[in-house]
Amino acid sequence: KEKDLTWIAREGLKAPLPENWKPCKTPTGDIYYFNFQSGDSVWDHPCDEYYKKLYATEKAGLEKKHDEAAAEKKRGEEEAKVKASA
Repeated sequence: KEKDLTWIAREGLKAPLPENWKPCKTPTGDIYYFNFQSGDSVWDHPCDEYYKKLYATEKAGLEKKHDEAAAEKKRGEEEAKVKASA
């Protein structure tokens, strides 16, 4: 089911940094991101939150479709039982 969402991970991994953001390295070798215009710095890629929200939205949509399909199948099975017993 979640294999349908791997495109989001691929897109997120390839996402360029937004304007004014650059990767930087601490003296111990850890990577962080610094915005040279605003002075903000973050440990996670500046676009990570966008892709996390996109994943949650897409996953909820897939789960809804799955639940609706399961309910439709159950209704069909129940109708078939009623017809068979008539």
